[in-house]
Amino acid sequence: MKAEDLLMDALLKEQARKREADEALLAGIDAALDGEEVKKPSKWRRAMPLSIAALLAITAAGVFTLPNMAVKKAEMAVNEMPEIQAKQLETVRRSSGASVSSDEMAPPSAPAEEEVARSSLAAMEELSSELMNSALDAKPAAPSASSARVIAANEPTPSGVPVPTDEVQALAEFGSSDDFGEAWAGESGGSGGGGNTFFGRDAADKTRSNDTTDVPLAKKKEDHSNHLPRIRGRIVVPPHGGGGTGNLSRDHYDPLVDQPWKSAWDEALSTFSIDVDTASYTNLRRMIREGRSIQPDAVRIEEVINYFDYNYPEPEGDSPFRVQSVLATCPWKTDHLLARVSIKGREVAKNARPASNLVFLIDVSGSMQSPDKLPMLKRAMKLLIDELDERDRVGMVVYAGTEGVVLPPTRLDQEGKSKALAALAKLEAGGSTNGGAGLQRAYLMAFENMQAEGVNRVILASDGDFNVGITGQGQLVEAVKASAAKGVSLSVLGFGSGNLNDAMMEAITNDGNGNYFYVDGDHEAKRVFLDKLSGTLVTIAKDVKIQVEFNPGKVKAYRLIGYANRVLRNQDFNNDKVDAGDIGAGHTVTAFYEIVPVGVAAPGVGNVDELRYQKPEGRKELVASDDWLTLKLRYKHPEGDKSQLIESPVRGEAVAWEEAGNDFRMASAAALFGMKLRKMEDVNEISWDQVIEIAKPTLAEDLKEQRAEFVELVRRLD
Repeated sequence: MKAEDLLMDALLKEQARKREADEALLAGIDAALDGEEVKKPSKWRRAMPLSIAALLAITAAGVFTLPNMAVKKAEMAVNEMPEIQAKQLETVRRSSGASVSSDEMAPPSAPAEEEVARSSLAAMEELSSELMNSALDAKPAAPSASSARVIAANEPTPSGVPVPTDEVQALAEFGSSDDFGEAWAGESGGSGGGGNTFFGRDAADKTRSNDTTDVPLAKKKEDHSNHLPRIRGRIVVPPHGGGGTGNLSRDHYDPLVDQPWKSAWDEALSTFSIDVDTASYTNLRRMIREGRSIQPDAVRIEEVINYFDYNYPEPEGDSPFRVQSVLATCPWKTDHLLARVSIKGREVAKNARPASNLVFLIDVSGSMQSPDKLPMLKRAMKLLIDELDERDRVGMVVYAGTEGVVLPPTRLDQEGKSKALAALAKLEAGGSTNGGAGLQRAYLMAFENMQAEGVNRVILASDGDFNVGITGQGQLVEAVKASAAKGVSLSVLGFGSGNLNDAMMEAITNDGNGNYFYVDGDHEAKRVFLDKLSGTLVTIAKDVKIQVEFNPGKVKAYRLIGYANRVLRNQDFNNDKVDAGDIGAGHTVTAFYEIVPVGVAAPGVGNVDELRYQKPEGRKELVASDDWLTLKLRYKHPEGDKSQLIESPVRGEAVAWEEAGNDFRMASAAALFGMKLRKMEDVNEISWDQVIEIAKPTLAEDLKEQRAEFVELVRRLD
């Protein structure tokens, strides 16, 4: 039985067993105080039972995730309740005059009555304190997000730095190493190595939540500390509530702000990083099928669009990808236009791909034990192991309260595959989630086994519930980014629901040459592990950025649909030091701009009084051109540092959206689906039936039944 179940069971049994004793206690207190039934008890006596119940509830919540040792201490404390109650009654008698019989006692004064109540509450507070101290003594690391004390806004931390009002932070600080000179207690190459360590220390030497001591990580035969990220800082508890598998936690998403309408006169340039992730769509699919309400911030429109396969033409010549644009009327606004930008990556044959060095970082914490998490992951990993061959090396690092190696880097010949499958079969979930330590351990293994001409990647599989150790989102982003710069990229696979930290998992892949997939079933697991993940093993271009310049002579206003957290500054486009998204073999990328042509009223743009001294159209001199816009794209070779430029204008008359092709129809239907789920005001009047009508003609080209499934999901929303 789980620790929290043991504790709650003990509390409930104790409550039932002593109900009569509690009633007798209160009756005895009444008799001792005034010798007769009291019809209008004072505020102290009315509050005391409620206060005792509240303290018990707080105590139970505080130890909800205790290990067995803490549960035993808690049960011992609960078993002492009769003694505490006897002491309370004795206190009442002493306060009222112990040598006087109840028949002869006079009612005590109000101060004495208050003192009696305070004494009773103090006894309960002592019990609560004892239980919480037991929890701290037994915890393997910092408090989980569900049990850590939350600092109020602007309350000073132990370091004296006030907590920002818009963040919720736990009262804890952890440091990683400023050097990696101390070895792990368990050798990195051994099965289960490091299992008794905590950030390189013996498990018995656990840092308390306010410990700011630097904790050394490891080195093995060779010092790789110059490659590894240095993480330092305070634990940040995300609003989703953190660890555990109960209903107290919630999925957590970062807030998104959609791109507003912009005037082509005032802001002619639009710049963003490409994105090939698809996690948002599969997560939405899961929520819709389960009948859950959709949080708008869970909807990243570009990931909905890019989930689907499109029949874009292959690249020509030596180019790693092909860039195209289509201008058509807008399906949901007849007097607007829709410009689609599409990128198709070059396919690479499986026998032509380079060798791979893959390190799987697998979350085996308690929150991963449900059937849609670790068990599903294990089934999917078997498919990938069967797909790889002797060119590839795979290692496995697991993390929960501590982290360890269950499979050292192993070449996947027949013997190696057997070892990998055996290690996989032994994985079981349990414990809290020390994600930060596991991530560093996985990167260390990846750097120790770098393939100079191959693929080097850490693949994190988790529900994203990093509730112990280094959990500051900014810290992890910087760690992943630093490692990517040294040649080790990251892929993230999200599983399950209830405490899915989508914000964390998406953030740590954005700047780390990474990809984020969400797996909502066995069918999706096969798609990700056999098709998409193998595609990410071959990066054909990195730091891919798009910049569009609009011609104000043709375009009055525009807005970028989606890519809310991928927007770059215009000056970042030509700055090769600024990271952007990567494209893998065979990947496609689609983006839409909704355009208001000159002569059409633009929402939110131009609604100002006419200028007194100049005409709005006369602020800048126009260059005569029939172009609607110019599309520019920058990318780097996977091993290069200098970007290359692709540039092409978009001109000519817009075609009717019904004639723009099935790929255009499907992508625009997916965009509208996302816009409606985000509750964007100007599409609220569009019905779900209209979304279906846009998508239905594309089902004839639906070999993998992705589009039929999309239509079925939309019908559920109607």
